[in-house]
Order: sequence, then C-alpha cells, then structure tokens
Amino acid sequence: MTSINKLLKLMFVVCLLSTSSCDNDITDINSNPNGLNLDEANPSFLLTDVMANTAMDIGNKGYSDPLSAFVQYTQKDAWGNNNYDWSGSGWDGYYNNLRSAKLALERAKELDFKFHEAVATILIAHNFALLADFYGDVPYTEALQGDGEILLPKYDTQESVYKGVIADFEAASAMLSSNMGNLEVFGATQDIFFQGDAEKWMKYANSLALRYYMRFSEKDPGFAGTGVQATLAKPLISSVDEECAIPYLGTGAFDSQPSNGQQGSPSSFTRVKPCTTFTYKLAELDDPRRSIWFDAVEIPIKVVPASEVPGGADDTVVDGVRYINEETLAPNGLKIFDPATWYADREAGLNLIDTNSVYVGIPVSYQGSEPYTYNLNPNPVQGGGNPHVSLMNPMFDAVKGPNLKARIFSYAEVCFLKAEAALKGWGSDAEGNYNKGVEASFETWGIGDQYSDYISNPAVAFDGSLEQIMEQKWIANFSSASEAYLDWRRTGLPDLQTGPFAKSTVIPVRFVYPTSNSTLNRENYYSALNSLETTSHTDDVPGYIENDTPWSKPWILQGVSKPW
Repeated sequence: MTSINKLLKLMFVVCLLSTSSCDNDITDINSNPNGLNLDEANPSFLLTDVMANTAMDIGNKGYSDPLSAFVQYTQKDAWGNNNYDWSGSGWDGYYNNLRSAKLALERAKELDFKFHEAVATILIAHNFALLADFYGDVPYTEALQGDGEILLPKYDTQESVYKGVIADFEAASAMLSSNMGNLEVFGATQDIFFQGDAEKWMKYANSLALRYYMRFSEKDPGFAGTGVQATLAKPLISSVDEECAIPYLGTGAFDSQPSNGQQGSPSSFTRVKPCTTFTYKLAELDDPRRSIWFDAVEIPIKVVPASEVPGGADDTVVDGVRYINEETLAPNGLKIFDPATWYADREAGLNLIDTNSVYVGIPVSYQGSEPYTYNLNPNPVQGGGNPHVSLMNPMFDAVKGPNLKARIFSYAEVCFLKAEAALKGWGSDAEGNYNKGVEASFETWGIGDQYSDYISNPAVAFDGSLEQIMEQKWIANFSSASEAYLDWRRTGLPDLQTGPFAKSTVIPVRFVYPTSNSTLNRENYYSALNSLETTSHTDDVPGYIENDTPWSKPWILQGVSKPW
C-alpha cells in the first residue's frame, strides 16, 4: 500500500472510529481531500499517518518480530527465526515516514502552526534516531532531497545523527514550552499519541532526549552525563497516564495486535511461544506478570519413578498430565531441562524435557530448524500445535483489547533511566526510581495491587546494582523489544547468550543496509561501510557485502567493551 493510500485510509478510519468528528478548525486546509493536493495537505492527517506507522513498526518489532527472539522474550516454533540470522527491517518505512513528516513540517511552518511544527520535528527526529539505532551511519542532512538537487545523499555519522536528533527533541520541547497557551488546536482524533495535549508532547520530547543522551553512557560518558543532568531538570513523562502507548484499533492488519490469529491463519498466534530465558527468570522472581503474558501449558509433563506412572506404562496421559518413567530417559537420549546445563546438554545431542507445571517456554536457538518437536510434542509437524509448551496469553490472539498497545515510551522506562542515572552520579534516588519503574510496569498491565508483595521479595528488593535495574527494565519492556535490544546492546545486560544452534556465538549488534543501497547509492554506501568496525564475528554468516553484516560494530560500540 502506498503512503498516500495509507494516509487516505487512516483519514477515513480516524474520522469513522473516533467518538467525535474530525477537528473542524483545521480540516478545511484540505480543499480537495479526494485529490490530496500536497501543496494544501493537512499537517494533522500527515502526522497521523506518521504516528500510526511509527507505532506499528515499534509494536511489530516489540512483540513477535525477530527482535523479540533476539532479547529472548519469545521463540517461534513454526515459520520463524530463532537463530539470530536476521538482517533487520525498517529502512524504507522510516524514510517513508520522514517524507510525510517533512511535508507536515513544511505545511506547519507555512501556516505558522507551532504545535504541529513541534510534533513534526519530534517525529522526524525519532525516525532518524531509529535509523541510526539500527543501521549506524545513515543519510541525514542530505536525506529527503529527492525532489531537489540531491538524489544520492551522503551517509552522516551515527554520532552526528544522534546529536542532531537530541538537539531537535530539545528544540521541539522549547517551542512547545514557550508557546504553551497560545498553540493552535491539534484534534484529539488526529493526534493518536496524546490527543492534542501539548504538555504531554513536551514531556515526551524531553523523555526521548533523556533516552538518547543515555545511549552515549558507555561511548561518551562526559557528553551523556552533562545531557542527562540537564534533561532531568525538565518535565518528563511522570505517570502511566502520560506514557506513549497506542491502543490497537483492530480494523485491519495495519492497526491490529501483531501476530493475532483472527486475521489470516490461526497459526500466526499459536506459533509465538514464550522463551525459557524469560519464563525461568519470571519464575525465579515469582513474578505475577507471567499470568498476564503467558497461558498455562495445556498438558504438563511429570517424570516420575516407574512405580508412580499410572497403569504401569512408561509414557501415558492421565487427567491432563503426561507421566514418563524416569528410567526411559537415558536410553532414549532424553534429559530434564536444567537452566544451568541445557546448552551443554543440547551440544551433547540430548533432547530436553521441561517439567514445569504451569508455564513452559522454548529455549533460545534450541535446534537448527523450527522447534515444533520440542518437549516431546506428540504432533511434531510445523503449525500443528504443541500441548506441552505454553501459548502466549489468549488476549494476544485478539485484534485489540485493553492491554494490546504499541508501547512506544513507557513511564517505567523513564523511571529506570532515572535509576541508572543516579547510579552513575548523574541524578538521585536510584532505589526510589527503581521501585517506581517496577510499580509502573505492574500498573500499566493492570496488576498494580500486586506490586507491594512483589517488591518485598528479597530477589526483587533493590540491591544497588545496575544489573538489577537493567533486569527489571528488560522485564518491563516486554512487547517493546526494540528498546530492550538497544539497552542490551548498550550495557550487555541482562547477560543474554545465544543458543547452541545460533548462527553466531554472539548476538547481532546492527541491521544490514538494504542491498539496493549498494547499487543505487554505491559510492556513499561503500563510504559508510568504512565506518563500521570489522570484528571477529563479522563473517560468521557468509553472503553479505564486505563488512555490512549484523556483527560489525557501528560507531556507538567502537572502543567499548559492551555488549561483547
């Protein structure tokens, strides 16, 4: 679907589904909505398009795309990629967003719409930031000039893009702050992020600046610390009600919960399974969010002495439980899953049995093909289901619901950023902010009443370590895998390791440029490759162009020890 077609469809959906009609104060800007004269384009509708596309990109990556497997929230047991052999996605989408946002910015300036100008600036900065996050050097200062004289833009350094977008977040925040009370209306049905609330946009811009200053924490702590301290003095997202989390509308695949089973094949939902890294950590912490995110296994497995197997058989299902004679394991190359030894067990050729009675996940990179055979699946065919592995919570099978949102920036993230900053000496009250981050996650998933018991757990109560902050931030970022991945890349925390059948022994640290860049913008593309640091893992998977691989390090990781 083209960007213009998406725009027209979203304009219709927004008007149709909102509780009030589209904002009458600015819809008359489009004198010909059917023809959509770009010189008279409505900046509100353009920005709606950019917000929706940005949200869906983050939502898709967050729940069931390979990034979710990268950070070991999920694994797919059919038609999936669990082995870290993924070159990434998003380049075209981000630049399409940028073209629409640029037009919105130009129209806002022509109309002297400061609110729209600030929002366009924030969205442009965020999409450029995502490009730099995932790819490294990208076209920036010469990008979006295809209608002018620059058809082959240079790639700006990752450092300059990061610093440029931070400056834009700060400028947009200042624009909103200085004009507060005198801003034009931004219709609530068109502003799908904050329903026309300029103060929330200002806080969002400041919070984004905080996130991106922290990106420099390992590479350039001096720059990071100065920026973080200045930003902490500004208004930030300060409650769950202020976070940027966009409910899915459920009208079509373009605005629905990713990988639901209602639109298309039911297997879209059933093939997404929890990862054991995640299930075991949550079990270790007795974390009640398990019941929100996962479904109980249909038929748990018990390995018992022969005398305890009902009916005297070696392997039988009775009353919804599968009983296996423990004496049959070794002769059949089987062993009970142990988090401490499972990797070596798989390398030794053993097949593993997970005997958890409630939540059973799939180990990361468990086998070279899709792991639909895992845990002695009695119906080992791709897409055939597995009664011995948990599904995700049934709510994720719906197209929309109270907890089904594209989670772009949470209040919990702000709290954990503050806690981390305090540990580094750039802020204060590490424990208080850590506690607020945990509480915010519980609140946003609707179980705030269980926070007090959880935080009193000795394994959860703050111990003053960065490891604990990042562990709880990783947990809280479930369904926001992009940020979890970028946090891991920056800090190496939590200590995630690839599985025995991964394509490399280390997790990738960037996306690969689209192949078309090597032909259409050849000179600038190869210049950008010179900025990538070749590592001992760069060539772990053959077939890429020179060092344009997921295991070459972009600028932000060069000269630092994290994540590997």
